[in-house]
Amino acid sequence: MGGRATDGSDVLTGPLDRKRYAALSAALFAAYVVAAKIGIELEVAEGLITPVWAPTGIALAALLLYGRRLWPAVALAAFVANVTSGASIPEAAFITVGNTLEAVVGATLLLRIDFRPALDRVRDVFALIGLAAIASTIIAATNGTTTLLISGDVDSSDYGSAWLLWWLGDAMGNLVVAPLLLVLAQRPWRELDGKRLVEGGLLLVLLVTVTAVVFLGGLWRYPHLVFPLLVWATLRFNQLGAVVSSFVVTVLAVAGAVRGTTPIGEGSATEVAQIMEGLTGGFAVSLLILGAILAERSTAGKELARTHAGLAEAQQLAHIGSWEWDVPENKVTWSAELYRLWGLEPGGEELTYEWYLDSVHPEDRELVRSMVERAFTAGTPFSFEHRVSQPDERPRWIHSRGRVIRDDSGAPLRMLGTAQDITDRKRIEELRDSILSTVSHELRTPLTAILGFSMTLEDKGERLDEETRSAMVTSLSQQARKLDRLLSDLLDIDRLRRGFVPPNFQETDVGLLVEHVVTAFTPSSHAIAVRTESVSAQVDAPKVERIVDNLIANAVNHTPPGSQISVGVEANGDGVLITVDDNGPGVAESDRTSIFDLFTRGGGNAFVPGTGIGLSLVSQFTALHGGRVWVEETPSGGASFRVFLPARHTG
Repeated sequence: MGGRATDGSDVLTGPLDRKRYAALSAALFAAYVVAAKIGIELEVAEGLITPVWAPTGIALAALLLYGRRLWPAVALAAFVANVTSGASIPEAAFITVGNTLEAVVGATLLLRIDFRPALDRVRDVFALIGLAAIASTIIAATNGTTTLLISGDVDSSDYGSAWLLWWLGDAMGNLVVAPLLLVLAQRPWRELDGKRLVEGGLLLVLLVTVTAVVFLGGLWRYPHLVFPLLVWATLRFNQLGAVVSSFVVTVLAVAGAVRGTTPIGEGSATEVAQIMEGLTGGFAVSLLILGAILAERSTAGKELARTHAGLAEAQQLAHIGSWEWDVPENKVTWSAELYRLWGLEPGGEELTYEWYLDSVHPEDRELVRSMVERAFTAGTPFSFEHRVSQPDERPRWIHSRGRVIRDDSGAPLRMLGTAQDITDRKRIEELRDSILSTVSHELRTPLTAILGFSMTLEDKGERLDEETRSAMVTSLSQQARKLDRLLSDLLDIDRLRRGFVPPNFQETDVGLLVEHVVTAFTPSSHAIAVRTESVSAQVDAPKVERIVDNLIANAVNHTPPGSQISVGVEANGDGVLITVDDNGPGVAESDRTSIFDLFTRGGGNAFVPGTGIGLSLVSQFTALHGGRVWVEETPSGGASFRVFLPARHTG
């Protein structure tokens, strides 16, 4: 708001076109002349010199807001106002020069220091007071009084008092009228809600009433009655309240001087008006400074809130929170993200060091305690990883960092630090280790068999009987297929992760498809019973084959040799249901969801055969079809894996 304007610029709307320039010039001319005639015709005026000169503030505000190219309007208005108020043409011309220079110099000085019309910085208020109200007004006061001295309208003995009266009127214009116009031009009421607008209206009525009673109703000895209302207006509405209340009080105080209802001392009405303006000028300066301080504080508060919100968002994205431990008070303060990491509501727990230790996983508690004690003893920062126990959830891994802040005597005052959720990283590390262990084991087993049988056939093949050779070849084929299945699973997992496995739906007899898969898979160690219906559905046949193949392989791995595996296909509502049942130990209810996660094996037992890949592929291939997979328990206690695939796909 309120950047620097050049001669042809409009701070509010940009460059001025001819029509806008003409309209603004006309409005400025009219406002200047009307305000000038009011000031000169008041009883407190002494000829062309008056303590009430609003045109100075009007001209300054116009040139600051709409550009200094409007100076001709100021000059013409000043000339017309003076020449129609009893000044001769030469006098009016010379006075006009001072009035115009006053506005142009004041605006130029303020724009050179990056003045903001909103007056929302203390530096802008002091600039307005020093450069405009005090400095630039010296030009008009000196020029005008000297002109009247030369023309004989002012006696040399009265030069000082006449100059002071002229300067005071112009200074008050820049202190009271200019701030009002500058602030209102920013339309600050747009930021007020309905309640604040009602409050502002009531406050304005109360201020006008009390001020009128004080300065027009005979209670002039009690001007302090107005003070609380002025402070209220500024505290609640910042500069908007400051400029409006200053204007109201100044107008009514001067009106009291003009009407004689504030008989301060035995001086003339002009002298009383000067005293009143000195009083209200002090009000105006104080309120403008207070309003600017409040505006700066509000801006700083909003910036702090934005920074805090940005920090909170960054902490949430990075899963990292900050904490502070007041050691003497044993009080721990957390950021919002830490509450989320611990699964707590902010403010729901009284946080202490002991509470924090209780939340740490029992196996890591001693590590945490020793690291904190070492930080106190050695005075060095710490960094360690530990788990946090959470009800009904897997422990969460936390990476904690911190350092001790001490007082001048070396006693610990507080400890500051951060805690970052590294659960995903830990799971990735566990997954990596599981991949290495699983893949190396599952690859080594068929490779060892293939290598052994191959070397036997190479060295002794001719001496082996036909039955032995045939058994070896069969074993080689089985181990090669097992190896091929493992490599295919690993490749599919990578393709799925990259999104390279789009489905290709074709009308297929799912029952017949499953029968072919079972026929090709049938192991020597297990009997497979097939119960299928001829169900036609739009499926990706190769992926359905992989679903059934992996479910049968899973059943073989988890049941003892000689067990029977049942495979079924049947119509089910608007889709097809594929079932694979076994007579093994079944799946614990707590594992029936996680078992479809990658590299998860039944019960988390590392000695359970299999890679932990097959069921994950089943889940992902089923999801590609828009279906679902789940596991139930058979009447004998075994596992019944069920896959539902919709019969039709749209879009």
